[in-house]
Amino acid sequence: MAKSEKFHQGTIGALVLCAVMLVPFAATANCEAPAYKQIRSDEDYRYLADPACRTDFWDPVKYIPLGSDPNTYLSFGGELRERAQYYSAQNFGLSGGANGYLWHRLLLSSDLHVTEDFRAFVQLGNHLEAGKHEPLASTDVDRLDVQQGFFDLRFPVVDDFDPTLRAGRQEMAFGSERLVSVRESPNIRRSFDGFRLFDTIGKIRVDAFATRPVLLKQKVFDDQPDHQQAFWGVYSTIPVTSQLGVDLYYLGFDNEQARFGMVSGGEHRQTFGTRIFGSAAGWDWNFEGVGQFGTFAGQDIRAWTLASDSGYTMKGIFWTPRLGLKANIASGDQNPKDNTLGTFNPLFPKLAYFSEASLVAPSNFFDFQPSVTLAPTDKLGITLGWDFLSRETIHDAVYTEPFTPVAGTAGHGGQTIGNQVSLDVTWQADRHIELKASYVHFFVGDALRAVRARDVDFAMASAAYKF
Repeated sequence: MAKSEKFHQGTIGALVLCAVMLVPFAATANCEAPAYKQIRSDEDYRYLADPACRTDFWDPVKYIPLGSDPNTYLSFGGELRERAQYYSAQNFGLSGGANGYLWHRLLLSSDLHVTEDFRAFVQLGNHLEAGKHEPLASTDVDRLDVQQGFFDLRFPVVDDFDPTLRAGRQEMAFGSERLVSVRESPNIRRSFDGFRLFDTIGKIRVDAFATRPVLLKQKVFDDQPDHQQAFWGVYSTIPVTSQLGVDLYYLGFDNEQARFGMVSGGEHRQTFGTRIFGSAAGWDWNFEGVGQFGTFAGQDIRAWTLASDSGYTMKGIFWTPRLGLKANIASGDQNPKDNTLGTFNPLFPKLAYFSEASLVAPSNFFDFQPSVTLAPTDKLGITLGWDFLSRETIHDAVYTEPFTPVAGTAGHGGQTIGNQVSLDVTWQADRHIELKASYVHFFVGDALRAVRARDVDFAMASAAYKF
C-alpha cells in the first residue's frame, strides 16, 4: 500500500469526527469555559460539577461524575492537528532539495480523578506523515503509542504543604521553554519517563524531577525511555509582586553518547539559571541567564547563555501594535584544543526557537530580532519579525535543529550565519479551532555560504481542533 494511502486511511476517521465537532451551540450560563492548556493534563474540569456551567457540546464527556464527591470524576479529551509545510531547500540544501509534505497528529486522553488525592491520566498519540523525503526525522512518525501515562498521588505533610508525586510518562515545560519544552511545532511532542514532585508553598511553585527522555520509535507501543540519557532538576517560580516574577532553577543532564566536533564520549552537564519576567504600564520583559558546568570526554564544560524578550504594547491604538525586541547570545567553543568545552547545550528546547522554519539551533550564536505584532481582533494575531544571526565564535560550528553541527563550518567561513524575515498569523476561531500560517525567508550568511548552503523559503499552514 502506498504511503499516501496509509496516511489517508489513518486520518479519515478523525476527519469524519471533525464534522461532528463543528456543531454550534449557545451558552446559557454565566460560566466562562477556560482556554485549553498547552499541556492537556494541566486542565481542571471540576467547575463542570455545576450543571449550569455545562454549555459546551463536549461538556458531557469532560466531566463525568463518579459519586457525590465533585472531586471524583472521569474526563475525556483530544486534539487533531493537520499541518502542511514546504522547504525550498531542506537543511539549507546541504542534505536535500525542495520538499513539501503533510503531518498528521491525533491525541486522545482519559483523566480519572479519585478525590483530590489520586489521579490517573493516559494520552495516546497517532502521528503520520505523507510526502517527506527520506530519511525521516525521529519526530515525524509514531503510529500508535503512549504520549503520556502517569498517576498522581497527593499526600498532606503539614499545613500548606501537600505535595503531589507524579510517576510515569509525562510532558514538561518550564519558564519560557528555552531549555525544557513540549516541542509543539514538530509532529511528535516531547515527553519524559520518570518521577516528579511538585507543590505550591505559599505563592512559590516548586517542581523537582528525575526522568529520562522518551526514545521515539515508529511502530505500535514500542517507545521506551532512553537509557543513554538522564535528566533531573529543581525548578521554582517566585511571584515577587503582581507585576514581577523570578524563576530559579537547576537542571542536571547525562548523555553517554554525546558528540561535539570530532570527539565522542560521556557528557555530564549541570545547568544553573534564573529568569526575571513581568509587565507594567504597557511594557513586558523576559530576561534569562544560564551557566553550565561539568565534564565531557575528559574535558571541562564552561558554557553560558543570556536571553531577552521585551516589548511595548500601544493600547488604544488601531490593531493594538506590540513593538518587540529579542536579543540572545549562547557560547561556542573558543578553542577545540584547550581541554575545555565551551559549546552551550540547549537541552530540550522548543524546536521552533527562532522561527517556525526551525533551521538554526540556539548554540554558538548571537542574534537581534525586532518585531511588530498586530491584533486586528482579540482572536487574530499577526507578527512580522526580522532576525539577524551570527556565531559567537567562528572556531565552533553553526548548529541546526535539533542540535546538529553543520559539517565544515567549525573554524571556517565568516561570523554571519544569516538573517531571516518571518510572518506568522494565528487565528483562534473559537475555543476549539486554531488556524496558523507562517512564511520565512532565510538569507544565508558567510558561515553557511562557505559550505555552499542556499537561501531557504519556508511556508506552513496548520489546523487544530481540541476538545
